[in-house]
Amino acid sequence: FWGVFWVDVSTTSSAKNDFVDNAKKLGIETKSMEEARQGLANAKESWLLVLDNADDPDVDYQSYFPAGLLGVTMLTTRNRDCHRYASTPELAVELGGLPESDARGLLLQATNMAREQWGTFQDDAQEVATLLQSHPLALIQAGAYISRAHCTIAEYPRVFERQRKRLLAFRPTQAQSRYRDVYTTFEASANVLHVSPEEAAKDALQLLSMLGICAPSQLPLQRLFEEGWNGAQELISNNISDDDNSLGLTQWHVSCLPPLLQAGADAWDPFRLVEAVQLLESFSLVSADTHNDFLSVSMHPLTNAWALDRLATAAQHNAWLATGCLVAVSNHNYILWEKLGRQLQPHLVALTSLDMKHIMFASEPPTKVSSIIARCGWLLRDMRDDAKLKDLMDNLMLYLNLDSLTVDVRWLPVYKLLAQSRKDNAKAQKAASLLEQVVQIQEQTLAKDHPELLYSQYSLASAYRAYGQVEKAVSLLEQVVRIQEQKLAKANPSLLASQRALATAYHWNGQVEKAVSLLERVVQIQGQTLAKDHPDLLVSQHNLASAYKGNGQVEKAVFLLERVVQIQGQILAKEHPDQLWSEHVLATIFWDLGRREDALRLMKHVVEIRRKVFDKRHPDLINSEGWLKDFEDEMIETEAAENCGGYEPSDSSASDEGGV
Repeated sequence: FWGVFWVDVSTTSSAKNDFVDNAKKLGIETKSMEEARQGLANAKESWLLVLDNADDPDVDYQSYFPAGLLGVTMLTTRNRDCHRYASTPELAVELGGLPESDARGLLLQATNMAREQWGTFQDDAQEVATLLQSHPLALIQAGAYISRAHCTIAEYPRVFERQRKRLLAFRPTQAQSRYRDVYTTFEASANVLHVSPEEAAKDALQLLSMLGICAPSQLPLQRLFEEGWNGAQELISNNISDDDNSLGLTQWHVSCLPPLLQAGADAWDPFRLVEAVQLLESFSLVSADTHNDFLSVSMHPLTNAWALDRLATAAQHNAWLATGCLVAVSNHNYILWEKLGRQLQPHLVALTSLDMKHIMFASEPPTKVSSIIARCGWLLRDMRDDAKLKDLMDNLMLYLNLDSLTVDVRWLPVYKLLAQSRKDNAKAQKAASLLEQVVQIQEQTLAKDHPELLYSQYSLASAYRAYGQVEKAVSLLEQVVRIQEQKLAKANPSLLASQRALATAYHWNGQVEKAVSLLERVVQIQGQTLAKDHPDLLVSQHNLASAYKGNGQVEKAVFLLERVVQIQGQILAKEHPDQLWSEHVLATIFWDLGRREDALRLMKHVVEIRRKVFDKRHPDLINSEGWLKDFEDEMIETEAAENCGGYEPSDSSASDEGGV
């Protein structure tokens, strides 16, 4: 090009000043932006005009384009709607992160390290580049921070975890961006929303705050909001009071939902939500995607970090409360959370990982916030994120100043969740102690057929079985089932769950034929009423396969369990305890059938995953490690015997006892 001209169009005044300055370079004296623009259009040489910061969705940037055939106009923008200005679709170019090698090079260059040393630090540089998602300005800031000797390249990721906000606001003294730091770059987009009087802009800012509370990964936002609206309607229609002593959801939780949900509307309408998402997407603050006809969003990790860090503590609390209430109220649809558990889990973890005192509770009624946390806790339990649930309950008990050994009657739901967490973390005896107290309290206040009492007895029986008190478990579950059978329909989920638990207790008690008979009936009923990938059906089929194995019906067991493992692999995370337990049992059945290579491969996989997610003393890990050792020892003995010309089965072969 003969000439390159730069115009900042972030405001009308800056655009006018830059056009007039560029006209002077062409020898044109004018104070009119229109005359300056026309002067450029009349130039007899080829030129490039860069319209920088064309971000405002309410501005028509076409008015800045000079006429003429010798020039090219380029826009830089965060507003994706500006792609319509491109003369052909391929000229609308979306810039992403740098390629890996370029990202490493930019970081190392910014550290002022001698180029001949770069090879030594390639791995460390790659870790930082991955952490920052190859964002150029973030890489320059990281390099400048390292060059000041605040930390080494290898130390930067750990420092980033502790001091993320400080690092992303760190400004190099030389070669600064117009926006000076990463966070200021994002804030420039938010400022446009702040000054807009439109309802969509206000909705977008609130949604941005809520997304900052969540994780950056894909979030099925429209499904979550729709089920939140449906759940709010149930609470409104039931007219549940705001009794501060209640640990249930009330009108108070509905009042904390985000306004764009329109909880009081006559029908669910996604219009405001979609408008807010599209506005955020136009500034490249989120990426939107439509999956199965529902809108989902995700964020760049640095944008997600900024969306939270930009908020003062009080604003973070308000965003947490709106998000927490949305999650809790949407939980009325149990199937939603089962089907979308993989997608929703990182967001639930992020929601429950913030400061409990200042961001979660603040000055709100403790029972109201505790009810949100309890709902989140049960969702974590359903996802079998046992470690996160344990941390959450430890923090909640500490904040509420509750005794973890003696039940406080005012907080029964909290203690029931605590007991479940204890059981899932291999402390079944402590769980049973808590549940015995809960049951004793409820027996004094509730009828013997009250669902809450029956569920507590069911949970207590499960804890008894988990630490070897199988006869106690059988006796208590028989009592629960007997009462439920008098009151509930045969296909009632609570009755079927109790029957499944009783059958499993029969199996552990050596009453295998009774277990098989009862489980076959449960699976038959669930098979007629539930989808084939419903978690309740899969658990029942798993237990039936285990009972078949214990009853010597190995072919039936492997046929059923292979199908369970296949379906679970499609809907559960690979570290989900249900998935691992099914794979563990299947490996033992493979061994019994002589499929030893398959058994060894599958058990190695189970042990590898369990070592990553369980404490080394966890009984499930110890059990799988024991089976794996038996498999490996016998494989060695077999190979040795074959090399000697004969083989006799060892007495140390894995038995059936561990596979239940």
